[in-house]
Amino acid sequence: MNGLLVYLAVLFGTIIFSFFAERYIKPVAPHLTKRNYLLQSLIISLAFFILSLIVQRPVFSSLAIMVFLGIVVIVNNTKYHTLREPMVFSDIAMFSQAFKHPRLYFPFLGLAPLIIAPLIIIGLIVLVLTLEPAMPVTWKRLAATLLAIIITFWLINNLSIKLTLSLIPEKDIAHYGLINSLLAYALQARQPSHKSALKKVLQTSPFNQADNSPDKEFANITVIQSESFFDARRLHPAICNNILKNYQQCQDESLAFGKLQVPAWGANTMRSEFSFLTGLACDTLKLYQFYPYQFLSKMPLYTLASALKQRGYHCVCIHPHPASFFARDKVFPQMGFDEFIDDSQFDQSKTFGPYISDQATTDKILEISKQKTDKPLFIFAITMENHGPLHLEKVKKEEYRDYLSEDIRGQLEKADDLIVYLRHLKNADKMIKALTTAYRKTEKETKLCFYGDHIPSIPQTYNSLAYTDNCSDYFIWSSSSQAPA
Repeated sequence: MNGLLVYLAVLFGTIIFSFFAERYIKPVAPHLTKRNYLLQSLIISLAFFILSLIVQRPVFSSLAIMVFLGIVVIVNNTKYHTLREPMVFSDIAMFSQAFKHPRLYFPFLGLAPLIIAPLIIIGLIVLVLTLEPAMPVTWKRLAATLLAIIITFWLINNLSIKLTLSLIPEKDIAHYGLINSLLAYALQARQPSHKSALKKVLQTSPFNQADNSPDKEFANITVIQSESFFDARRLHPAICNNILKNYQQCQDESLAFGKLQVPAWGANTMRSEFSFLTGLACDTLKLYQFYPYQFLSKMPLYTLASALKQRGYHCVCIHPHPASFFARDKVFPQMGFDEFIDDSQFDQSKTFGPYISDQATTDKILEISKQKTDKPLFIFAITMENHGPLHLEKVKKEEYRDYLSEDIRGQLEKADDLIVYLRHLKNADKMIKALTTAYRKTEKETKLCFYGDHIPSIPQTYNSLAYTDNCSDYFIWSSSSQAPA
C-alpha cells in the first residue's frame, strides 16, 4: 500500500509540474478549462505509466518527463522567437533530422543550453538510478499498469479527436495548451476521414488534368527556389542597391515579377516548395499544412513536374543537400521527377560558408542544361548557400562598407547577421547573372523562374527595424527577352 501511495504521489507531482511548465509557453500561456486539465493529466499519466513500466522506477520516470517537458517549452519558445510560430505536431516527425543535421537546428537554442542540458540529464539519470531501487515486478502490478495504459490511451484518443482545432497553432495552444494541442493534431491527422479529405484536396491541383496541348516545340524551363531570397533593400535605405543589380535587370526584362506571399517565415522551405510544385495553397491541406510531405509518400500527386513530363519533358531536381531531408527522396519521384541530384553528386569542397555554394549549384544546372537530349528540359533547383543559422558566420569590418551606404549598426541588434545574409544574397544575384548570360547563348529558348522560399531568419533585425512583411520575391524571365539598351 505504501508503494502505491508513493507511486500515485509521484504521478500527481508530475501532472502538477506539467501545468506549471505550460505557464511559460510563448506566445501566450494557455487558459485551460476543466476538460483540458483532464486531457493533459491523462497524457502525462500515460507517459508516466509507460515509462515506469519500462524502468520500474517512478521517481526516475517523473524526472524524465519533467526534463522532457522543460525541453519542449524551451524548443517551443525558441522556435517562436526565431520563426514566429510555436511548435506543431509535425516538428516531432522531424525530430530525427535535428540529429542528422545538427547545424540546422541546435545553434538556435544557444551554446549554454546545449552544454548544460545534456550534463543535467546525464547527472539525473546516474543519480536517480543509483539512489532509487527498482520496484519488484509482479504479475498483478504488471497487469494493472497495462490496463491503466489501455484505458488512459482510449480516453485520450476519444477526447483528442473531438477537439475543434482552429488550425492556427497560436490559438489552439491558448485554448487547449501546448501538450494537448500537439497530441490532438497528431491523432486527428491519422484519422482515416482526414486522410481521405487530404486525397481529395490533392486531386484539386490545377495540374490534375489530361494534356490536350497541340504538338509543338516547348522551351526549356529552369526554376530556382533560392534559399531565403527576398529584396532586402526593403529593410533599410542604407542597404546598397548594387547587391541586387542583376535581379533588378531581370525585373526590367521579365515577363512577370513582384512580391510573393509565402506560407513560411524564416524556415519551412517545404511549404513554399509544395505550393509551387502542386499549385495548392498550403492552408488547403488543413491538418497537414505544416509539413506537407509527411503523409504524401503513398498518395497520388499532381504537380508541375508531372504535367510537364506528360508533355514530353525530362524533369530534374537539383538540391545540394541530402535527398532524404524533408522526405524528398520518397515524395519527389511521385511528383514526376526523373532525376534527383543531391549533395552526393556535388564536389563537397565547393562551398561558400558552410554549405554548397550558389556558384556550384549554377555550374550543376548549366552542366545538366548542356546535356544533349531530344526532350525539352525542366530543372527545379533548390539552393542551400543562404541557409541559416547566419549568426555562426564571421563578419569583417570592411564588409559593412561593401553592403551599406551608411553605418546603421547603432540601429540594429546583431547587425552581423544582416551582413552575413547580404553577403550570400549577393551570390544569389551572381547566380542570376550567370544563368541569364548562359541561356541567352543557347539556341533553344529557356524560361527562368526565380523565387525565394521565405525570408531569412534574422529576427533581431526585423525587430530593430519594425519589419513585419513576410513576402519573398520572384521573377519570370525568358532568354528571348530583349536586354535593355
